[in-house]
Amino acid sequence: MKKYVLAMLLAGSVVLEGCAIGSAPYVEGVNLTDGASDENVEQSNDSEAGDDAVSADDTAAEDSAVTDESVDGDYEQFTKDYTDDIKTKVTEITASSNSLTDELTSIVALYDEYDSLSTNAPNQTAMNEVCGWGTVVWKEECLSLLGRMETSDPAGYQDVKSEYDNWEKYVPAMAQKMCDSYADGSIYPVIYSYNTAMRYKRYAYILASSLADIQGEVTFSFPDSTMCGYYGDYSSDSYLIITEGMESGSYDIVIHIDDTKEIRGWGSVDENSDDSEVIAFTSDDAAVEGTIDCFALGATFYVSASDGSIVSQEESYDFTFKY
Repeated sequence: MKKYVLAMLLAGSVVLEGCAIGSAPYVEGVNLTDGASDENVEQSNDSEAGDDAVSADDTAAEDSAVTDESVDGDYEQFTKDYTDDIKTKVTEITASSNSLTDELTSIVALYDEYDSLSTNAPNQTAMNEVCGWGTVVWKEECLSLLGRMETSDPAGYQDVKSEYDNWEKYVPAMAQKMCDSYADGSIYPVIYSYNTAMRYKRYAYILASSLADIQGEVTFSFPDSTMCGYYGDYSSDSYLIITEGMESGSYDIVIHIDDTKEIRGWGSVDENSDDSEVIAFTSDDAAVEGTIDCFALGATFYVSASDGSIVSQEESYDFTFKY
């Protein structure tokens, strides 16, 4: 996500309207041409971010640049429907990989390939049009893993599939919560698509781990790891969100408790901890400080200092599981 933000800071953030280009993948809850969220997405959030307004002449010039085939690179890459290509490549990767760990590593590389379409796009409109293909990559990997789980464990498959279907209904809400500070900006579709893709990626890792257990693949391991994610029951009113911050090594954090308490702040890896997955947290108003312990199955927020207005010192909050 950080590279998207940096790219947009360099290019300038603009609010664009007009006709969509190409056959971009549908991303639920997002109008890919104007950066606004759909009213039907659950639990929409108010945003403090403002729009960067441009004149009609500037917008027309920007849209003209999108359709100008003289831009660097092949213009067709920003209008092509990649669905069949992605399905074919995922099938080829699963057939040729020696292990599930190798498979996930190759899918990460495939995601990066389609992610580069956005980073190489000539302007914001083109970025918004192609940003959803990374989600398609990870969704196809999830479906592939589910298919193999059905074959390997027919008795347990239905429970796994039912849980996946239920989780999938909440993906738009989770992704929206994770990027609500961008809701009024033209970069919103890119950030939303990134967070959506990462939810499918995380679930692909969960499914791959389960399939590795079924198949007896004892050497299975995740090819990469990050503390960023959505912690807590996705259908509940308590959750912890960790996303990358603007500064290298920093994190933006939202701690939402029982729909009655919410603390927003930032953090970085706690230099005083022996564990590299502990974040030192400070609220935006500096009224709350604490630590966040992250692990594979969840996170715990411990309050080390507080003015008592929202939470009390030495309180602890658990957020079970990570999505």
